[in-house]
Amino acid sequence: MKLKVYTLFFLLFSIGLSAQAPTLNDSLVKKLKAEIKEELRQEMMNEAKNKPQQTSTLDKFSLHGYAVANYYNYDYDTDPSLKDKIDAERLNIYPEYQFNDWIAFRSEIEFEHGGTGASVEYDTQEEFGEFEQEVEKGGSVKVEQLYVDFAIKPYFNIKAGRLKLLFNLAQSLDDPDEYFTTHRQEMESELLPLGWYETGISFYGTFANKKLNYVFSIVNGLDSSGFSSRGWVRRGYQEKFEMVNAESFAAMMRLDYKFGKNKHTFVGLSGYIGDSAKNRPKTDMKETAYVTIAEAHFAYYEFPFRVYTSGIFGNLENSNIVSIKNAALSNNLGVVRTPVGKNAVGFTTEIGYEVLHHFNFKKNMLYPFVRYDYYDTMYDVEGSVIDNDRWERSSITGGINWVIAQEVTVKAQYSNRRLGSKKYDLSTLEYTGGKQMENTFSVGLGFEF
Repeated sequence: MKLKVYTLFFLLFSIGLSAQAPTLNDSLVKKLKAEIKEELRQEMMNEAKNKPQQTSTLDKFSLHGYAVANYYNYDYDTDPSLKDKIDAERLNIYPEYQFNDWIAFRSEIEFEHGGTGASVEYDTQEEFGEFEQEVEKGGSVKVEQLYVDFAIKPYFNIKAGRLKLLFNLAQSLDDPDEYFTTHRQEMESELLPLGWYETGISFYGTFANKKLNYVFSIVNGLDSSGFSSRGWVRRGYQEKFEMVNAESFAAMMRLDYKFGKNKHTFVGLSGYIGDSAKNRPKTDMKETAYVTIAEAHFAYYEFPFRVYTSGIFGNLENSNIVSIKNAALSNNLGVVRTPVGKNAVGFTTEIGYEVLHHFNFKKNMLYPFVRYDYYDTMYDVEGSVIDNDRWERSSITGGINWVIAQEVTVKAQYSNRRLGSKKYDLSTLEYTGGKQMENTFSVGLGFEF
């Protein structure tokens, strides 16, 4: 570039001495000026590109989240006096910080049922009308996730800390716009921990042009003192004490194959195995109590259709011994102490279709949907444990989701749940010839930010 500057200077000097060819000289000068300007521009762009970028702390920080609030109207044969409820179900926020281009801090903080504090629950389902104090449910603030994410290669990455266990489909599709029902998915929520988070390490990645995804996690195991007739291993999720027991670890593996345009269109399966005996609060069980669960799922979220299907089969080793040991636990522990099934099964499918696009509505969406759930937490028993027909349940739910903005969804539904237990007239105690029913009408609001 310096050579061209000198050339321009020489030409200007020559022009000053001789004006015999003004047209030619003007043309050369204009051409050289244009070339010099272009070289200066390129040099400035290169300098700006190579200059280290000054990134503030706020630029590395991000925050997003969602919230859900619901109203429930109950009509239960199992509890005719059950009152209607309004529930500020949860507010989940996700603070994240990007250390550099491959290491990030991620977290999730959940505000449940309106705040913090202990509560007393009147349990008519498993504890026959006893008041049960529950610190973890009647309004709480929980650090659900707290981990460091190492993005190493597309096919191999690591998360370490307290993280979400991505065992089943409900664990992946848990934002309010990712499931149709007002409350979380019924079958999965009755068999397994609702929002399953554990502490450990997780390896994940993608292959085959981002079509095949895997997750492999090693985390602390469940605590069998929380297992029950109604919820099988659901309450084995350790959250009663300040620290969780880690005498026994569990392994979880999941594979998904993506085949559509939407990120939620995939088919896959997952498996979980871990001993739940060693993590009991006291060393009161010498035998092992391995929990083994297999699950398969299918999700199709291609506009205007949405389809969600999942099946679960679980086995609890030495379930009869777990039941005997649980029956001897102290009341102060706050567990239900009911017999536990050896096997549990569950199946669900959910179908929705967006209708407003037929009428050229572009700002809103309306999804009528129907959902079917079947689950039995005492599908098979062993030893002295007696199968309680009440815990074989099937449910049909129908409703609508009105997406009034991309981030805001209004939901309404009616659910009819049929229990395996017989229905008796409460005044005469005579068998009516039918099964017990639990009907619920609910309205909810979910939004994201």
